[in-house]
Amino acid sequence: MNKPQITIKDIARELGVSPSTVSRALKDNPDISLETREMIHKYAREHNYKPNALALNLRTSRSNTIGVIIP
Repeated sequence: MNKPQITIKDIARELGVSPSTVSRALKDNPDISLETREMIHKYAREHNYKPNALALNLRTSRSNTIGVIIP
């Protein structure tokens, strides 16, 4: 069976930081300390974190999908 995909909230809960801190660290925001960013990146790599494509599409209002209708 496939394990469910890990989320930003899961990472935040495990590391004891807020989800917004995790989000900013994954985007390499300079407001987050280097130590915290490295800790979050390491955890995300070890647990195969990948951003949710559907959530990204909702945020950008673009799906980059083309539909074809065939009669």
